[in-house]
Amino acid sequence: MTVSFPDLLVLLGSLQGSILAVLLWRNRQGNPLANRLLATLMALLAAACFSIGVPLTPWTSLLLDVVPLIIVMPVGPIIYFYTQTLLDNSFQLGRRQQLHFLAALLDIGKQGIVWLYLIALWLGLTSHADRGWWADLKHHYDTLVDIPGWLSLTVYLGLALRAVNRHEQANPSPSTQATGQLRWLHALLRVWCSFQVLWLLFLIPYQLPAFRDQLLDKVGYYPLYVPLAGLIYWIGLRGYLHALRTVEPQARKATVTWPVQLIETTLQQLQQAMQQDELYLDADLSVERVGKHLGVAPKLISATLNQHLGKSFNTFINEYRVAAVQAKLLDPSSQNSTILGVAFACGFNSQATFQRSFRGVTGLTPKQYLQNEQLVKK
Repeated sequence: MTVSFPDLLVLLGSLQGSILAVLLWRNRQGNPLANRLLATLMALLAAACFSIGVPLTPWTSLLLDVVPLIIVMPVGPIIYFYTQTLLDNSFQLGRRQQLHFLAALLDIGKQGIVWLYLIALWLGLTSHADRGWWADLKHHYDTLVDIPGWLSLTVYLGLALRAVNRHEQANPSPSTQATGQLRWLHALLRVWCSFQVLWLLFLIPYQLPAFRDQLLDKVGYYPLYVPLAGLIYWIGLRGYLHALRTVEPQARKATVTWPVQLIETTLQQLQQAMQQDELYLDADLSVERVGKHLGVAPKLISATLNQHLGKSFNTFINEYRVAAVQAKLLDPSSQNSTILGVAFACGFNSQATFQRSFRGVTGLTPKQYLQNEQLVKK
């Protein structure tokens, strides 16, 4: 059995992706959710490269027919949620976020057709003579499913880029660690956008019957999968090294101890700024802006919240915003306002952040909270 050089490159990319997936999944440094999202991405890319580079034998052909190895639809959501995780350490994959991955059902349709044929054959609903019809159905499906795959990844890349831009606008003076996160995300998203252009240039002639056979006969799938193998090396290694580097500044910061009296004084100033000055109403509020308002170093504010309250800056601010939302929801003058409108008026700039913060504070969704309050009044 001989393996061509392009196939060898693709298989090596698959092997590297599998190794990096394991390393990222087991890595305890950095953000655990970010590591596992990136590990899942590496595993998906490795499986896709394996399906293209593996030599065809009766056994491998059967494997490719019955096991879905090319899973495209989750790639976009993974990149988007990975971006959100690095921008917001408190981000979690809730049920609403998990719904984004249901589109992966489209990816298993090709193998689903094979399984449906085998079941129908076993039940006597079809025969071996009809396998040509089933094969044509599988082929047409496999060709067309690339279109929603490309569109999905393009849309989620756009959402990820928008999230990064909004974060930069809301935090004009990021910390050194945040700057490193943003550089990595910019590089990651630029590389993926470049791959999208390459995929589109391949996809257009691939979707045209007059050019498809000529394209596959001359170059096969290598114009996509050889660069994809290189993408695995770059993303996996850069992502793994990035996860290792992000913990170093945090470890050094943890060694700094501030005087107890200074911490307590700063906490009183923070609480006064929230209760009297209502700084939390600023949707773009950052630790740097609060520090400038109080004349206090941002590092001291973060240390105060971490050491005294055990909370992050965002959690501290969002708790005041949730309290303001609760008060406004019960105010008769706000009855004509939507819940989301009230949330934005109280400083939230994201529906997802509002829902997560509200539930974290009250244990209820906003609608459940309103229903409970109305029952109490009755």
